[in-house]
Amino acid sequence: MSAPQRKQKAGVGTQKIATKDDADENADAPRVVQWEDEDSLNELPSLEDDLSSLPMGALRRAQKVLSSSKPLSQSSASENKTDSSLGSEDEDTAAQEPVLNYKSRTVIAKRSNKHAPVEITSKKPVTRRRTIVNAQNLQARDPRFLPLAGEFSSDKFHENYRFLSENRKMELSMLRDNLKRARRMSTSSPRDSRYEKEAEVGRLELAVRRAESAVNKNRRDTIEREALRAAKKQERIKQQSGKGTWHMKDSEKKELLVKARYGALAEEGGERAVRKSIEKKRKKIAQKEKKSRPFPEVSTAQSLQASNHDRHENKRRRLVG
Repeated sequence: MSAPQRKQKAGVGTQKIATKDDADENADAPRVVQWEDEDSLNELPSLEDDLSSLPMGALRRAQKVLSSSKPLSQSSASENKTDSSLGSEDEDTAAQEPVLNYKSRTVIAKRSNKHAPVEITSKKPVTRRRTIVNAQNLQARDPRFLPLAGEFSSDKFHENYRFLSENRKMELSMLRDNLKRARRMSTSSPRDSRYEKEAEVGRLELAVRRAESAVNKNRRDTIEREALRAAKKQERIKQQSGKGTWHMKDSEKKELLVKARYGALAEEGGERAVRKSIEKKRKKIAQKEKKSRPFPEVSTAQSLQASNHDRHENKRRRLVG
């Protein structure tokens, strides 16, 4: 029997004795190899020779690798133990608390061009004050001044709407008749209804003045338009005979219009109507100058005394006349 075989038998015997003595103490101990290969025992001297021939640097690096791998294995084992211990607790808490799944925020990519459509998230609520359909706003337009109607001509306009001036004249005559009738009724009406009649008279007087101003304006516009038309006609005839272009100044235009107005007034009422109009215009200008003139302050007593004196003087003149 060779030496390795004897050692193997001795090891087996000692192992049997150890198991009998320590059966109770080492029941959970890890198992050990109970036999060894003869080839591995023969290779041990050669491995020792190889290790002795290795340089010290290689041995040092191998030792560091082994020392670093050992704690990692221990830590992994401890982690497995802690995971197994915490696993039961997690199962209990998972049954009680709901699992919250947090989704990562989506990042909207920027536009490649500023004129490109904008991408907006659908999670953001849309405001109620939003424009769903871009409808065009309706704009009020007068068909008389559209380009389709052509260029505006004042002569043609007044020719087409001449009936308005005639209607205003008829309205003025009707208002004057109603005013006369209302004045007669207000004088003969009883005292309790006199206030209403007087208010009606005042309303009719205001309407008559408004209608008179409209009729007078139409007549004045017609006279001025005819005067300008005659002046343009004469200037056109002169240009055909060889005269150059000529534009009327504002001062010349104003003088022409004043002459035309007074000429028409002379045809209707004569020289007396012209003098009356000139006197009325002069008084109006004098009244404006009087208001703008600085006067010294007059007491109330002096103003009342002057007004009473003027009233008595006017009464005396009427009695004498």
